[in-house]
Order: sequence, then C-alpha cells, then structure tokens
Amino acid sequence: MEALVGRVVPGGAELALMAKSPVPVRFLHRRPAAVVPLGGGDERLDGTLLAVPGAKGKVRDDLLHFLQSVVPLRTPGGEQRRDHVRIDFVRPVTMIPDGFQVGWLNGFTRNLSAGGILVAGAGGLDLGHRLRLRFELSDEDALLDLWGRVVRADEDWGLRGVHLESLPYVTRELLAKFVHERQRRALAELRAG
Repeated sequence: MEALVGRVVPGGAELALMAKSPVPVRFLHRRPAAVVPLGGGDERLDGTLLAVPGAKGKVRDDLLHFLQSVVPLRTPGGEQRRDHVRIDFVRPVTMIPDGFQVGWLNGFTRNLSAGGILVAGAGGLDLGHRLRLRFELSDEDALLDLWGRVVRADEDWGLRGVHLESLPYVTRELLAKFVHERQRRALAELRAG
C-alpha cells in the first residue's frame, strides 16, 4: 500500500493511506509491516501497524500508525548502520575507561537502544576504547553496569557512540522493553495531539 508519512515521533509515525486499503484497516491492527521509501534504497524500517480509532468506535480507514520494531524483522544488510531503534534518553552516566587506575568520567547519555548508547563527556576516548558504563533507566530502577566499546566519535560535539558488548539476555530484554514503552507513550501522545 502507498502512504504518506504524516506526523513523526521517535520510533513511530502516522501514515496517511493514498488509496483505499485492499484489506479492511481493522484487520491490519497489530500486524507486522515494513515501510520502504518509494524511491527504493536500503532504508527499510520494520515494525507494527496500529489502527487509529475513529468516530463512534469505528476504525479510521484513511490512517494507520506505524511503530518501529525494537528488534528488526529481518537481519540488517551491510548498508544499515543500526540494528536497534534509538530513543532520546538523557541521564547522568559514570564512565570508567578500561585500564583507568584511578577515577572515572562523569557525563550524560543522549540516546539509547538495546545495542548501544550515545554519551557526552567522554571526549578523551578514541575509537576502539573499551569502557564501563553505570546509569539508571529511571529513578526506581537499579543501577545498570554495562561494558561497551567506542564505535563513533563526534569531535565537534564531544559525543561518543558506544556499542554495548556482552550484554546478558535479561539486560538486553530490559533495554528493549524500556525503548518499546517509550515508543508506545510517544505514539499515545501523537494520537492525543
């Protein structure tokens, strides 16, 4: 089906259908889908379609919401840069570079996914540096203690992209659920707006 992307939130979008769906839209609710730009390319986004409530309890047949998957439906190809959905996420983080004998670096997270984190305050670290990261997902959560490696350095802004390494399954699931919940809330705000 062809659609125009209307409003966009991190990890989600509103899709305006260009023509009547060959399948009633109510049957598309919670179905896996892929969004591919008409121009082609390798920018496929995997996710889930959500029906949009209309008047008198009916489902709108001209709109769908698209929630990007935290874990893609397919194995990403070589052109795709990220394997996981990212959300904006600002929290204090303590960073201890591997090999530091004394001390640590204090910084802030900028965004987060189930496989990586963008941090500010680690300007002295170069590509390949390994470090320990300690932060909380929310005020009620226990402190996360993770290992990662710098895979991207932005010298202009002092930001470092860190790939999380050797994550236990439980921790990766915790991060994926946290990201998904943030996406769900963003889509609820989109519906309300």
